[in-house]
Amino acid sequence: MRPFSQRVGHDEPLLRGPAGEQILAITSVIAAVQMVWGLLAPILPAFAHSLGVGSGEIGLLVAGFGAGRVAVNIPVGILGRRVNRYWLFLGGAAVVVVASAASGFATTFWELLVLRIVGGMAGGVAITTGQSLLADSTTDGTRARAMSVLQGFQLAGGSIGPALGAFVASTWGLNAPFFVSGVCCFGLVLWLLLRGSLRRGLSEVHRSGTTARVESQPLGRSFVIVCMVGFATFYSRFGIQQTLVPLIAYQVVGLTVAQLGFALSGIAILNIACALFLAGLSDRVGRKRVIVTSLGGVAAATLAYLFHTGVVGFLLVLACYGVFSSIGGGTPAAYVADIARGSRRGPAIGIYRTCGDVAGIVGPIIVGYAVEFDFAVAVVVSVAVNAIAAAAFALLAHETVPLPRRRKPVVEPEVRVPQPG
Repeated sequence: MRPFSQRVGHDEPLLRGPAGEQILAITSVIAAVQMVWGLLAPILPAFAHSLGVGSGEIGLLVAGFGAGRVAVNIPVGILGRRVNRYWLFLGGAAVVVVASAASGFATTFWELLVLRIVGGMAGGVAITTGQSLLADSTTDGTRARAMSVLQGFQLAGGSIGPALGAFVASTWGLNAPFFVSGVCCFGLVLWLLLRGSLRRGLSEVHRSGTTARVESQPLGRSFVIVCMVGFATFYSRFGIQQTLVPLIAYQVVGLTVAQLGFALSGIAILNIACALFLAGLSDRVGRKRVIVTSLGGVAAATLAYLFHTGVVGFLLVLACYGVFSSIGGGTPAAYVADIARGSRRGPAIGIYRTCGDVAGIVGPIIVGYAVEFDFAVAVVVSVAVNAIAAAAFALLAHETVPLPRRRKPVVEPEVRVPQPG
């Protein structure tokens, strides 16, 4: 039997050759789309106020963007069975550029809201089809590494975006970030469009993925459980990290905005480093171990916020939270790609992303209302979301990565030598 590394392929080179260029192109475009969103985050409230709207309308702008993503995830996953996903991916990224630039010319709230919804829909198209193409561009031995690299790129784009957006707005005005945000994305769209080898390669990936033979049986229980994991992951990102943590930092620990900003930037760098360093861990030790460890660690770190209300303790818990959230990396998305083969992969990824995007909408709302009762209530609810998902995945989901078998030691039979006489 071949060694484990050869059987599962976790030593295969990831970013070499035509397949490596395809993976790099997909991850770069998705990261650029993420950076567009991050770059506009710090200036959107100020720009909306300049149009004469209040805080309620700003909430609608944020919700409209998320609703646009939710609306297209599943339909575009199904559409990818019939329409070349390369063109869907390219078109989604291109519309993100156009919607972003056009938002800078908006003169009314309703114009900005429509453009935000369009941008959210286009971003959903780009990310859903991009993840589907990425899954088809990889093997079982490189898929988790590719998804982790994608997460690292997304985190980098999301981390660079806010700082760049604030700098551009303070230098050239509130309209400028809408135009600057599309520059990198536009350049990558041109790369995808004009590089013939990429166009042909990704089109071939689409054809091979949608024509692959698949089993007729439904995805089953494991798919439902991994969608729960996706919900918990996005709930943690938007409900805990972006809503609960700032509230605890300001109202309990007493940090200033600048102090929290530096802390979150440091955690973002830690997340990127861990995501890239631990990329492909589940290719070696199995998807279940990594996912359960990540969810369980996030639950434990979140619970620790109740007992560490000092600055040093809070920062240590924040660091532990960042490490455990990074351990999972792109493993849940890789798991979805493992169990959904061929033409079922696109719709499955669309459903998985929809569960996550719904969590991104309801998570902050749940945390916000829970905090009104008590911070402990918000913490316990957040812990329960991750703990339930971890327990369900550990007990009910099946492993998709063949793990190395322990060989029993060979016991040589005892040979007795007859004694003379």
